[in-house]
Amino acid sequence: MWDWIISNTSWMYWTWQSGLAIGGLFAAIAFMGIWDAVSPSVARKGFFPISTTRGDRFFIGILSLITVFLLWLGIVGSTALWVPLVISVAWFAVEGVWG
Repeated sequence: MWDWIISNTSWMYWTWQSGLAIGGLFAAIAFMGIWDAVSPSVARKGFFPISTTRGDRFFIGILSLITVFLLWLGIVGSTALWVPLVISVAWFAVEGVWG
């Protein structure tokens, strides 16, 4: 199995940072799955025009985080990456609580 994974992901430049990000994403998804099994989420309507569950808001938050970083990289470049990090973490928190 490891041979298949290595041969099919050799195109990516793997660093410990990218491994940490991918591992963190998988750990967060596993945590959300366990949390939903223990305490099922109830759909509610926040400031989004749709009813969302915890998982929906998490997914929208991840997409928003990626979008903020890609827009920053496209407009500003790779300087001061802490700015989009602060923006995206703040938005992720707002969206997770009130979204």
